Amino acid sequence: MKAELIPDNGDPPITITRDVTVVGRRDADVVIDHPSMSKRHCVLVKTDGLLVIRDLITTNGTKVKGQKIRWAALLPGDRIAFGGYKLRVYLGPDDAMAPSELYLRRAGKVAELKQAKEALREADPKQPQRFGSFAAPSLEDMPSSASFDDLAPPPSGESSAGHAFVDDDSIIDLD
Repeated sequence: MKAELIPDNGDPPITITRDVTVVGRRDADVVIDHPSMSKRHCVLVKTDGLLVIRDLITTNGTKVKGQKIRWAALLPGDRIAFGGYKLRVYLGPDDAMAPSELYLRRAGKVAELKQAKEALREADPKQPQRFGSFAAPSLEDMPSSASFDDLAPPPSGESSAGHAFVDDDSIIDLD
């Protein structure tokens, strides 16, 4: 069984690999540097598809589903809090992809994408940047004599790409 704690604040998921894990701000198996955590805040025990949590008599307490506890059995999706540090419980089969693996995969893809973009910029700095399927033209590609007048519709009565412009507000479809 895979067990993880997913912080609500966007920190990376915390994988629980040991059968008995001490969680705290210092001197613990899993260290969470948060001011409301005690040095040794709680113990997580992983057995037979179950994760049990025990508070270590802390100042700010441990909560499960909003209730202060001394100990509790955790279920998938349970919300827990170590003082003011809030997390969600993930429990799943060994062959399923856990949130930490998805997080690392996403982080790797983002790094790959950044590297690819940087390589493109280095290879040809004049290459236009792509936004979806549209490529924005670079300034070097624009003719120096281009103006907004070039973008205006043709004078009344002339056609452009299957359309006839009657006046500034009306277009007649010629197709």
